[in-house]
Amino acid sequence: MSISNSHPASVQTPDRLVGKAAKGDNRAFGAIYELWAEHIYRFIYLKTRDEDIAEDITAEVFLKVWKGIKTFKPKPEVKFSTWLFAIARNAVIDYYRTTHQTIPFENLPEIVSIEEEIDLYPEQSHLQQELDQLRPEYKQVLVLRYIEDQPIAKVAQIMKKKEGNIRALTHRALQELKSRLS
Repeated sequence: MSISNSHPASVQTPDRLVGKAAKGDNRAFGAIYELWAEHIYRFIYLKTRDEDIAEDITAEVFLKVWKGIKTFKPKPEVKFSTWLFAIARNAVIDYYRTTHQTIPFENLPEIVSIEEEIDLYPEQSHLQQELDQLRPEYKQVLVLRYIEDQPIAKVAQIMKKKEGNIRALTHRALQELKSRLS
């Protein structure tokens, strides 16, 4: 999935774009898509390991966002990106539920080999192998914090844990990964 950055999304703040999109501004919604589609796609792809499925679910997520953006009320504790990732997470859960797959959500792989990146960075393959050996909770917190670059507050909301627990979990996950890599 390739997203161009030629849209004026970078000129306006996300909150302003959300406000305009909530009032039916198609260009503002397009800018939101430009800002977030790649992140949502990557998040879903990490959970499904299938490009076609990830693209389909990403499209579903943005359709749900389009339909629900008028009712979204930003608050300090609930930012648009948190709402967006929660919709994506629920869409992945729905996908596995409706396809009757028996893979428990918490055991889904969190890190995926993206061939182009591994070709460019062979050491990433070793890192991924070690990440795949971590507990699912450790992998999830590391993906959200360091691949998706989410702040601790957002990770806490996504994982439904307290911020202090996320800090401790991140520390333990990094320690475990460090010991595996040395």
